[in-house]
Amino acid sequence: METNKQDTSMEHEGQPEETSPAGDGQESVPAPEAADHDSIEAAEPNSETVEQDPEEEKAFLLDQLQRAHAELANFRRRTLEDQSTQRLRTTVSVVRSFLPVLDGLEAAVKAGTDEGGDEAIREGLAMIAERVDSVLKDLKVEKIDSKGEDFNPELHEAMLQVDQPDARQGEIVEEVEKGYRCGDLLVRAARVVVARGSESAE
Repeated sequence: METNKQDTSMEHEGQPEETSPAGDGQESVPAPEAADHDSIEAAEPNSETVEQDPEEEKAFLLDQLQRAHAELANFRRRTLEDQSTQRLRTTVSVVRSFLPVLDGLEAAVKAGTDEGGDEAIREGLAMIAERVDSVLKDLKVEKIDSKGEDFNPELHEAMLQVDQPDARQGEIVEEVEKGYRCGDLLVRAARVVVARGSESAE
């Protein structure tokens, strides 16, 4: 009888003990719910760092507003400059086409004075010429100084060169046709006669 009890105990010792699935030598894997919870907790600090500080956002918006204001001011300035330049060019174009009429008017006044024509007609033409000069002044159009001045190729057009011993080299001794300019723009170059000057002056 004792032998049977020992055999029975030996059978129990020879059988492997039942273990749980986590006790088979492998590491336990966390449940999906726990992994998701950890990832959410890890993402929370990053979301906090992305949020911009209210003061920094205010400074950024203020900087953008100042930039937009400066760009608008520059645009207005450029627009005004372009408009002013365009007006000046239009004035020059109109005056340039009108100058032959003024030349004829001045020639008529001079002819009437030289030939002793009708005084009333001469005075009427002179008044018209003065009125035209006044309009040109209002348009900022001015005559170019010529006679007695040194020849300037940017303002004068030499029609003829003459020997003039009592004049310096390049001096304008006669104005054939008046020149005009409007600001920095040349309306018409003055047509002039230029002296060669004496050899000693050279």
